Amino acid sequence: MSDQVVAAKTSEQAASRAALMKLLFFAATLAVLPISSYFVTEKYVWSGNSNYAAITAICVANLVLIAYIVMSVMEDNQSFKEADEKKLSESKKER
Repeated sequence: MSDQVVAAKTSEQAASRAALMKLLFFAATLAVLPISSYFVTEKYVWSGNSNYAAITAICVANLVLIAYIVMSVMEDNQSFKEADEKKLSESKKER
C-alpha cells in the first residue's frame, strides 16, 4: 500500500473513534444528568414538588441534546473548511 492510503485509513479511524467517543459521552450525559437533576431539584430546590422537578429534568435533557447538535454542526463546518483549504493548497501545487 502506498503511504497516502495508509495515512488516509489512519485518519479515518481516528475520526470515527472521536465520533464514537463523543457519542458515548453525550449518551452517558443524557442518561445521568436528567435523572440526577430531577432528584436533586425535587429534594433541595422545589421542596418535594415533583412537577417542577420533572420540568427541570426535561429542560436538562433538552440542553444536552442541543449541545450535541451544536457540537456536531461545528465539527461539520470545521471539516468543510479543512477540505476547502486542502483543495486550495492542491490547486496551488498544480500551478
